[in-house]
Amino acid sequence: MQKSTSILLLFFLVISCGDTKDYPTDLKPIYSDFENVWQERNLFGKVKKVEFYKGTYQNENDNVKPSLVFIEKFTDFGTLKEKSNYDSFGEFFQKDIYEFDGQLLTKNISTDKKGNKNYLLIIENDTTKNITRNKWFVNDSLESVMDLVYNRKNLLTKKIVYEDRDTIITHNEYRFDKANNIVLETQTVENESEPIYINENLYDENGNLTKSKSKTSWTTFITDLEWENGRIKKRTEYTVSADLKTHLDEITEFDGLFNPINSKIYENAELNRELKYKYELDKKGNWINRKVSMKEHFAKSKKFIPIYIESRTITYWE
Repeated sequence: MQKSTSILLLFFLVISCGDTKDYPTDLKPIYSDFENVWQERNLFGKVKKVEFYKGTYQNENDNVKPSLVFIEKFTDFGTLKEKSNYDSFGEFFQKDIYEFDGQLLTKNISTDKKGNKNYLLIIENDTTKNITRNKWFVNDSLESVMDLVYNRKNLLTKKIVYEDRDTIITHNEYRFDKANNIVLETQTVENESEPIYINENLYDENGNLTKSKSKTSWTTFITDLEWENGRIKKRTEYTVSADLKTHLDEITEFDGLFNPINSKIYENAELNRELKYKYELDKKGNWINRKVSMKEHFAKSKKFIPIYIESRTITYWE
């Protein structure tokens, strides 16, 4: 019922991409307010199925053969219909099946082969009152019930969790700027005075999110975003520790299709390691091959060494 508002931080006609800006310029990623799962996964076109493979290098001269990691199947209206997961040996171990009433999700059936458990989520949607009830079952035993209440903007305003003999109620409140962007969100447990979660957002003159600050009772995360021609080009992430010091965690640069092309990872304010990504794209603009290399700055390495490759076999409804 609710649209996702998180920032996405997830090739037969081959187009080289990675450290260049060569990409289909008519395509533009959706970064928030997703209308379907394709947008959440940064997929272009009406994707029907994705088979995802990954292989790891033991040394840079290896001839790596990627193994199957998961298969995702989508409806023709952009929701996830089925997902199968495979272990590091390519053996199947879990499947999730999603059922719908029209375009509303009503049931998620999950089978865990290794854990010998069956999970069931039943979703009851009251579109008149804008309330969704979620019931979780494990091996046919009811584990918990959760009610989600939304406002007219489809934003979560109240959550009620029933588990064992406990009932926990939380309230979400929002503040907006003149352009109707969310600048403040708080989540508070009923009958408590202090919020358990605070999120603050800053936007530029074009309405693009430039800073997000999320605070819980134990830590604070800060994300800075840099834009170029309406596209995110760089993301910088920080953590504020208990001593209120701000620590740089990671800097990621993106191509025009929101694929990461370089990532610098920091530890104790020092550059620890750096990842470089290179892609091949299909005619829709989705990557089908990705090669990731790493430079170990902590070990004074002078060059990038290949660490893994990923590939996706993508089929479309059209």
